[in-house]
Amino acid sequence: MSTPDTTGYNEAERQFHEKDQQALAALRTQLDARRAEARRAAEKAAHWMRCPKCGGQMKEHAMGSVMVDQCTACGGVYFDAGEFEALARHQKTTSPMLDRLFSWMPSWRVGGDARAS
Repeated sequence: MSTPDTTGYNEAERQFHEKDQQALAALRTQLDARRAEARRAAEKAAHWMRCPKCGGQMKEHAMGSVMVDQCTACGGVYFDAGEFEALARHQKTTSPMLDRLFSWMPSWRVGGDARAS
């Protein structure tokens, strides 16, 4: 009696298993990317428009031509990138308030003029 040849069956099984593993790896990569994006979104939502000092809710207010963020709890005012420079350029032409406020700072500059005193 001879034994049946199972080489073809084993090879087909190996190929199916390999394709399944590749498909699972691709799905795992997609799922990891979705989880990472969800984690980033949750971290952003936890801090979005929150005061860095007290954690209170922030609201946008117009200050000259710039929209600044102000905390509704402690009243702190915070600037996004470039907002302070835009406000400083505007204030330089209308009042010396920022010069008085930052006169203690040796490197205070508005529009390239040194404001050290």
